[in-house]
Order: sequence, then structure tokens, then C-alpha cells
Amino acid sequence: MNETINKELIPFQKHFDAYITAYLTERDLNKTASLFAESFLGFGTGLAERTYTKAEAMLLYQQDIESAPNPIAVTFHQKQFLLLDADNALVAAELDMKTVILEQRVKFNNLQLLLVMHRHQDTVAIVGMHLSFPTDVHGDEESFPLKELEERAHLLQEMVEKRTKSLKQAYDELSDLINRDRLTKVASRHYFEEALLNEQRRFKNFQRNYALILLDIDDFKQINDTNGHLIGDDILKTVAATISNIARKTDVVARWGGDEFVILLPETGVDTAYELAEAMRQAVENGDYPITLAITLSIGISGSRADGHARNVFKLVDEAMYRAKKTGKNQIVCV
Repeated sequence: MNETINKELIPFQKHFDAYITAYLTERDLNKTASLFAESFLGFGTGLAERTYTKAEAMLLYQQDIESAPNPIAVTFHQKQFLLLDADNALVAAELDMKTVILEQRVKFNNLQLLLVMHRHQDTVAIVGMHLSFPTDVHGDEESFPLKELEERAHLLQEMVEKRTKSLKQAYDELSDLINRDRLTKVASRHYFEEALLNEQRRFKNFQRNYALILLDIDDFKQINDTNGHLIGDDILKTVAATISNIARKTDVVARWGGDEFVILLPETGVDTAYELAEAMRQAVENGDYPITLAITLSIGISGSRADGHARNVFKLVDEAMYRAKKTGKNQIVCV
């Protein structure tokens, strides 16, 4: 009996494998569409993921593939096929998916997939589907690392629900979330790291000097502990705006993390970098803040090195900044 059922399931198993390959591995919309019945009905986690026709379903598939065209690797934890009758089968699967979206590795764990297939003569087609896909609606009970992506997920959801944004607009907004620090509005660490690598390549290929400035707000933990994180956030935003106003248009001002900011200065020597850093130090010290405690900076400066890699240049500026902090704070150390 089991052997007969297994043989009857083979066409459905092959069709399911073809769906995984076309949709997740090849990200091919046409191949994916060819595997669905015209009478397809599907439900996802979000309200906008209910589809009552094949055309509606394919619109969602198209938007998904266009927004994340890279292959998606799949790991199945469970995959069970059930023959409902001679012409209908059901597959229930639990799986993980991982891919790269906008140069970031993304993984979704423990997705639940329920899929129904119908066979007419020798042709199998997908007629129904339910996918429990990660969203942020389950709060702390979510079993996948989605918190860092929820801002981007909201944008994509809005694009699907309202259908008022072009794909380019959505990409621009997603890119902005990755490339800009949300709190201070300066460049993100991710953006800075890419810019530094590119500048190091220019230095190596064309001998174009550059400099780095690393700034750390002195005693910032004490500021937070004494005045609260909301005041601390206001101070971070003020410091970011102050140093951005002094930096040149060609400079890259980024938040490295916490209370540290880093500035990449293309076509710049250490002397010029020092002048800019000193102007920033004085402007921050003389700034207007909602607390009486003085706000000062410890600053490190490093220039490009003929035999250095980008990470080594950053290590030097990092050491210079810590030396400034350990030897009195509110000062600049060059290496």
C-alpha cells in the first residue's frame, strides 16, 4: 500500500521540486507562473498577501523577485507529502531561507508552507498555498532575526498594499535605511566601510592621499546615566550636525557606533585633517546643549599608508583616538 502511494506521489514531488527551483533558486517569474493553475488561491501572513486569482499571485511573486533577485538557499526541516485522492496532493513543509538583499545577508527561520497540487491527466499544477512568513507582528515571540529588517519590511509591505511607489522609489528608500544612520542622519557604518575600501583602492592605484578622523564623545556613558537616553540621543544628533556642518561636501561623515563618529577625507593630508578636527572639537565644546555638563571630544587622526590596508589605517586612527582619551580627553592625537 505504501509503495503504491509513494509512486502516485512522484509527479507531485517533482512538481514541488520544480517550484522550489524556479522560484527560490532561479528566481524566474515565467517558470514559476507556469507551475500554477489559473484557479490558484493563496494566503500569506500579511493582509496584502491574499490572492484569489493567478494574476494577483503572480503580481506578488513579481514584486518579490524584483525586490530580492538573488538566489534563495533553502533548508528543509520537514517535508511531508500526503495524497488526498488520485488527483490531489498536499505538501506540508518547515524550512529556513537565506539570501543576500542589498549586500546584507538575510535569514528567515522556521517558515511554515502548506501547498496543494492538482493533477489533470498528466499535468500537475499548484492550486492553493498558505505561507506563514516572518513579520514583526508577533513581537518578542518571533523565532527569526527580523528586528533589524523590520523597517525595510514595512516599506516593501507598503509598496505591495498601496501600489503607489515604483520599484526604484522602494529601492531608494531601502538603500537609505542601510546607508544612513537613523538617529543622527549621517552616513551609516556600512556606507563608511564601503567608502573607505573604495578610497584605499584609489590611493593604491592613483596615489590619491586621504585621511581619517575618529571622534568619541567624552564621558558619554555618564551623560546617559545622569540625564537619560533621550537627552543622550539629542546630544548625539547635535554633535553629528555640528561636525557635518564643518566637514566639506566631499567628506564622508558617519556614525561608527554608540558615541563614535568617523570622517573620511579624500584628497586630504594630515595637516588639513587636523585643522578640520580642531574646528570640530572647538565647535562641539562651545555648543548649546540641554545639560550643564561639558560636551567634549577625544579625536584621533591618521593618514593613508603606502603599504597599508583600509583596516590597518582604521586601526591606527582608532589607537590615536584612545590615546587622546587616555591622556586627558578633549584633545587630538595624530599618527
